Amino acid sequence: MGMLTLQSVNAQRKEGKTRTPEQMVEKLDKKLNLTDEQEKQITTLYSDFFKQDLSREERKSAMQELEKKITSLLTDEQKEAFEQMKKERPQRQKQ
Repeated sequence: MGMLTLQSVNAQRKEGKTRTPEQMVEKLDKKLNLTDEQEKQITTLYSDFFKQDLSREERKSAMQELEKKITSLLTDEQKEAFEQMKKERPQRQKQ
């Protein structure tokens, strides 16, 4: 019984915080003005990432790898904006 409650709570937490790959790409598109091809490729990368069942440490490492893959798909101008977004992210989480 306790395990079922725990699973339910974890599922609710995930639903409350987790965004879909499409939502993630939409946010990036607003900041980076992605091409249709970039959107498709990055959506696939996020989909693959979210399918993985990773520990917290593994997720951190996988996220860094994901960001490298995304960066490789961007133009120089988009890379600069993406790096700026990453710099701003930890500040928002601490506030």
